Amino acid sequence: MTPRFAICRYGSAALWAQPRPGAPLRSQLLLGEPVHVVELGQRFTYVRIPGDELTGYVRNGQLLRVSEREWNDQLHSPAYNLDLYAHVLGDRSAQPITFGARLPAFDGIRMQHAGEAFTYTGQAAFAKDLSPSPELITRLAKKWLYAPGMHGGRTPAGVHGAALLQLVFSIVGISLPRTANAMVKEGVAVDFMELAQAGDLAFFDGPGKAVDHVGLLLPDSTLLHVGDCVRIDAVDHFGIFDYQLGRYTHRLRIVKRHLPDQDRQGVLLSKKERLAEANARQLAIF
Repeated sequence: MTPRFAICRYGSAALWAQPRPGAPLRSQLLLGEPVHVVELGQRFTYVRIPGDELTGYVRNGQLLRVSEREWNDQLHSPAYNLDLYAHVLGDRSAQPITFGARLPAFDGIRMQHAGEAFTYTGQAAFAKDLSPSPELITRLAKKWLYAPGMHGGRTPAGVHGAALLQLVFSIVGISLPRTANAMVKEGVAVDFMELAQAGDLAFFDGPGKAVDHVGLLLPDSTLLHVGDCVRIDAVDHFGIFDYQLGRYTHRLRIVKRHLPDQDRQGVLLSKKERLAEANARQLAIF
């Protein structure tokens, strides 16, 4: 019988669309992330990711078979690495890890993984100790600023926009799909941009009017999203405005909320504030 439960063995592992070299990259697994094993092949294992049900192929050696209890611990009560880049240090080896890695059997200093004890002294947090708030989500997302954009990526070496937001929200206990087109179907719609608040997700049209872009709303008419890199741009009722290009790059479709309503809503600057901001940048939004 094929073992059903596995976790990612290394800092990251590619999830391929087909079991062959050069196949399209579907996503990436991070250290300690749990997967369901669907089929074990000669070189690749076909897996399903719990929660968003994404499937793909991972090289056999990049997975570690674990018990159902260990798997459930990693799924429901993990300890997360919150540093963008870090290392776990063992007696025989060291492993590089990135933001969002799950630290197996972590006690605050040491973890047990693949039959070896590792020490980790970076910034980590247990899932049970984290609660969602706009401030925490914003702080975690801003760690990624200027990381390069890459389709399917989930590490600071290259990250996809929807995958970044899914990862940040999952750390604070909010489960989201892995693509913008699926993510837009979740949450509570915000009827007017004037009612949007920090921590809301804004979705934008792509070619053919399909939603293909998402960003995190920040205070002061700004949005964190991924283009060529993770960046912050201006946003308003029309969409994302790129000051460097001097034009809108994405048309706003809808805003969705996953956090409780705040007493003070509204991320848009007033007209006077926007003009002052535009003048300071030597540009104006028309």
